[in-house]
Amino acid sequence: MSSASDGLKSTPNPGETGAGDPASDHHKGRFRKLLIRSGLVLLGLALLGGIALAGAEHYTSKPDFCGSCHIMTAHYESWSHDIHGQKQLARCVDCHYAPGEQTTIKAKFKGLSQVASYFSGRYGATRPRAHVADASCLRSNCHGDKAHFSKVLTIGKPRTEIRNIGGKEVEVQRTPSVHFVHEKHLEVKARQQDVTNNIETTKSRLIAAIGAENFARVEKVATAMELSSVREQALRSMAEQFQFNESVEKDMLEFDHLEHRRIRLDQLSGFNCSTCHTFNDSLTSHLRVDRQVCFTCHFTQQEFNRDTGECLRCHEPPRRAIQVHGGATATNEAVVMDHDDIVKRKVDCASCHLDVLRGDTRVTERDCARCHDEQSKLSEFAHRTTETVRKYHASHVANQRAHCVDCHRTIEHGLLDPQAQVGTTAGFLNPVLNNCQHCHPNHHNQQVSLLTGTGGAAIDFQTPNAMLASRLNCRACHTVADTDTGGDALVRATREGCLSCHSTEYGEMFDQWAVELKTYLTESEEMLTRVKKLVEEQHGAGKTIPEDVQKLVHAAQYNVDLVARGGGLHNRQYALQLLDSARRGLADAETKLGQ
Repeated sequence: MSSASDGLKSTPNPGETGAGDPASDHHKGRFRKLLIRSGLVLLGLALLGGIALAGAEHYTSKPDFCGSCHIMTAHYESWSHDIHGQKQLARCVDCHYAPGEQTTIKAKFKGLSQVASYFSGRYGATRPRAHVADASCLRSNCHGDKAHFSKVLTIGKPRTEIRNIGGKEVEVQRTPSVHFVHEKHLEVKARQQDVTNNIETTKSRLIAAIGAENFARVEKVATAMELSSVREQALRSMAEQFQFNESVEKDMLEFDHLEHRRIRLDQLSGFNCSTCHTFNDSLTSHLRVDRQVCFTCHFTQQEFNRDTGECLRCHEPPRRAIQVHGGATATNEAVVMDHDDIVKRKVDCASCHLDVLRGDTRVTERDCARCHDEQSKLSEFAHRTTETVRKYHASHVANQRAHCVDCHRTIEHGLLDPQAQVGTTAGFLNPVLNNCQHCHPNHHNQQVSLLTGTGGAAIDFQTPNAMLASRLNCRACHTVADTDTGGDALVRATREGCLSCHSTEYGEMFDQWAVELKTYLTESEEMLTRVKKLVEEQHGAGKTIPEDVQKLVHAAQYNVDLVARGGGLHNRQYALQLLDSARRGLADAETKLGQ
């Protein structure tokens, strides 16, 4: 017997269709057509987008597009006058993108960031600077053959100047005297290694001769960022103070020279093409050589015509006779001068040309603070050394592509006024008048040593004047206008200067100190004279003077002279210590000489 359910038919669920349902096949066909159409539309849009991007890439790569922006007008105009634009047809993107960079995502974001800055109004808030990578310059079809490396380039052009000579206008033909070779300035690795080796050799000799402790003193002076003349004088004074022999003093000066030569070479190794070749704002060409780079490298921390600032390092002396003045002879004939003769006689260029260098390239802490507002960034500046400056240059020039004038002050290099009569040119003598050290080298050094309580021979401690701790300087005591023995004006310190701050009892103390120091100095000088006479007598008798006796006498002479020349009243306590040291040394010398 069959079940009742056998006769029942299964009912399909709502929405279900059979495999052969015509409605289902129709829907699937429509969906496939929709997908195909959508894909074709997307493909078409992609093709259109690609074509648009390619067109935009082509259009925005044209120099005309760059020139359409008003902030690029000067750059576009200078490019249009430049050999790169006129003859070589180099586009902006050929140089300002490194090879292979133009089509990268990074390059597109660079462009978009400039557009965003422009339309957001932030353009100019910072200092965007176009950069040309060395790889762009050294492409195979540009300067890749490096033929320019060894080529001698003449700086400047021949010209005619009108000079006022003897009250008459005279035409002077000027020819360029500076020639430049890239290779000399860029291929420095071998020279760096030679200088480093020489530094290590000189350092080893100094440590062997004077010990590590004294070498540390030498190194501190030699690596300081001071003028070369200041460092040299400090090293010579140190050699005299510690009684180093002539050979050691020579090595000290050589170490100083090599250390600062090394930092120059290290700076050159961080240069790139755009360090010297910068935008030409005269618009006659797109690029120019920024001579401030030359001046900064050659003259920073250098005396005139010394080391990297030596005139003949760059200039060739004129090869012609030059009329220097007229009507000065009995026959009223013009007087001429031959530079070749002057060079052979080793006449210092500063004798006539000191005015050609005006200003200095110093960097101040304020210059750094324009970019760095964190004190931690400036902590090393006040006590910077050659190593500190080496790190500064590696960070700013090599890595951030800073230009010299971003940090250094500008300097002028050239004749003060070629057309004026030199003798009447305002400022011609200023370089000499403003440099007292030239005529008075090491002036007031003894007074400074006494005030600071330093520099005595055979004395390794400091006894500064107590007044320095009260922030008194020279002007506190030197208040009375007077004249020296030659009739020149000076400001003298007097007893009354003390009384202006102290009570009248200090006047009596001043008198006592003056008498005490004069008496003690006189006795020390007499003792020094006696011992030196004894040395001369024994030397004349054929006896050998022991080296330690010679050092004792030398140290005593140094300390006595320091008090006599510096004025013991600048620091009574230290002056007495110096004279005590001198007397003990002289007494010891007398004992060793058998007296």
